Amino acid sequence: MGRQPQAKKKVLDASREIVMERGAGCLTFEQVAQVSGVTRGGITYHFPTKQALLQALVQDDIEQWKELEEVQRPAGEAPETAELLAFMRSYTDENPDKRRFVTGMLGAATLDPPIIDPVREFERERLTGVEWNERNLKIELLRLAAQGLFWANLFHCPDISPELRGRLVEVLESLAREWSGDSDKNSEGNNNE
Repeated sequence: MGRQPQAKKKVLDASREIVMERGAGCLTFEQVAQVSGVTRGGITYHFPTKQALLQALVQDDIEQWKELEEVQRPAGEAPETAELLAFMRSYTDENPDKRRFVTGMLGAATLDPPIIDPVREFERERLTGVEWNERNLKIELLRLAAQGLFWANLFHCPDISPELRGRLVEVLESLAREWSGDSDKNSEGNNNE
């Protein structure tokens, strides 16, 4: 008899819940079995080690982040501008669940850096083939600034007021429209089509 196809999803959902509530350091296969209703054997069939389970959680989080970006993609913008704005909004919008998940994973990722290898691979793929001309450097700077706002908000360091944060996001979005529009792409001769 084969394993239930939804067992893997149940394990990931239960693990995410545990990480968000107690942190990855408190994640055990016994707790996952209790929360998910999947046997320990069923868990280890899909995830032979805790590291494999945490890496799968990170990969699952990347997929959820991509979905969030699609929801954040504004209509009526040039395609590259819309993509950049969606990326930036996914990092700068308040998302308590995202905050709880990342906070729950921090300790484990610090103690076992390979846990975030899926993020490293995702970023490596994203940057492969990028021509580092002035325009693309500016776009990457905006991405890094949005990520920086996410981490500042996560740690409250610096503790930025909601008003200032809103103004900073407005400036970033204005620069994104200015620096990534299709007319800029064509005027710099960086059409990679």
